[in-house]
Amino acid sequence: MTKIQLGVLSKAVLAQASALLVVLAALRLGIFGWPALLWAAVVAQAIIAALVARLLRCDRWWILIHLVFTPGIAAALALQLPSYWYLIGFIVLALLFGPAVRHRVPLFLSNHATQMVLSEKVSSYWTGSDDRFIDLGSGTGSMAIGFSRMNPHVSCTGIEEAWLPYGWSRWRALGNSNLELRQGDFWECDLASYRVVYAFLSTEPMGRLWQKVAQEMRPGSVFVSNSFQVPDVEPTSIAVVNDSRQTHLYFYAI
Repeated sequence: MTKIQLGVLSKAVLAQASALLVVLAALRLGIFGWPALLWAAVVAQAIIAALVARLLRCDRWWILIHLVFTPGIAAALALQLPSYWYLIGFIVLALLFGPAVRHRVPLFLSNHATQMVLSEKVSSYWTGSDDRFIDLGSGTGSMAIGFSRMNPHVSCTGIEEAWLPYGWSRWRALGNSNLELRQGDFWECDLASYRVVYAFLSTEPMGRLWQKVAQEMRPGSVFVSNSFQVPDVEPTSIAVVNDSRQTHLYFYAI
């Protein structure tokens, strides 16, 4: 039997459509009362869509989108907002989540505890000359900024494609002399000059990213993935962070 593989957008459409059909059937049966409690139906549709997305094993950020999508549209219609607000909203979402949807990589933030553990675990890779660190998909700069402050002797780089998180990170990083933040696609970045490469992405790009890492990173360097393992590759070591979700850092020595 052929196994059907659904893409991320197909899963999103399926979750929304399934929830809509259930709610329409409930409205027809009078489950939401008569006259119908439309806001109750809207909230129910959002919850059902999120549950279906969960069953389809969508990334967590898609579940949040499903929870706010229909209520957001209903609220906008109820408030009778001018049409230009929809254009503004679309532009903001594109600047914030455009690359995330295209590459299936959501915006994740690395907390202070993770920064400390990473800084400690990679200290043995520094040689005292040409020590360089890069955060692939640096978002709002949480890891790049925190790591650079903990390691002033290391030349640190963060690269982020989405304009709004990048702009916010640049403002937050003012005064960090050993940190360079770039706007761009990390797939086009050569990793050969970095001793430590860090990524907090998603399950989707890990196989492709490992191919890039294996081809470009030099012997004696290390690739670190937050939460997501490289498929079919055994990590050299694993560090568990003492935070609320027991963050796992996977180390792959090159």
